[in-house]
Parts: sequence; C-alpha cells; structure tokens
Amino acid sequence: MEMNLKPFFLRWEKLRPWYNAILAAVLVVSHAPHMGVLFLEPMALLIWLIGAVLANVCFLAGPLVEAYVSWLGIRSRYVMPVLFIGGVLISIPCVVYFMLPFPLARAILGGP
Repeated sequence: MEMNLKPFFLRWEKLRPWYNAILAAVLVVSHAPHMGVLFLEPMALLIWLIGAVLANVCFLAGPLVEAYVSWLGIRSRYVMPVLFIGGVLISIPCVVYFMLPFPLARAILGGP
C-alpha cells in the first residue's frame, strides 16, 4: 500500500513557526539573564544557529510519526496536537542544556 506523505508535512509546516517561537522564547528566558552581553557574542550565535538547525531536523519526526500512526490505522484529531506538545516538551530541556559547552568552546577556540 502506497501512502502520500505530503499532506502530513503540509499540516506540520503550519506548526513550525510556533515551534521555533516557543523554543526561541525558552532560549531567551533561560539564557539571556545569566549571560548578559555574551548572549549576543558570535560564538554564542553560532551555537544558537547549530541548535536551531538541529531542532528543526528533530521537528521532522512529528509528521513522520503521525504518518506512521495513520498507516497503522490510528486516526484521531488528537494525534498531531499530542505529538506537537510532546515534541516541544522534549525540545525545551535540549534548548536549556544546549549551551552548557559554551565556556568550553570559548576556551578551545579562543575568546575573552
């Protein structure tokens, strides 16, 4: 049986801006008060960029899991919201702890 994945991905793309906005807000709230001006240092911005790319790659799990669940015959209007909320809740600690290597990166690559 052949399955068209395009509708799943199109529905999820509407959620991507919300996902990124939530994670950006968590990033600012969790790191800006403690880092001060270092929050906008080039090394920090590079780490933010890498984290954002990785988060958006992980976001692709949502439509894939929803398509798989649908293929298994489980069709409910609650699948997508549950997967989205679960994915955001899994991503939040990743955002908070992603910056732990920042001082080490600064020491290895140089910087004040």
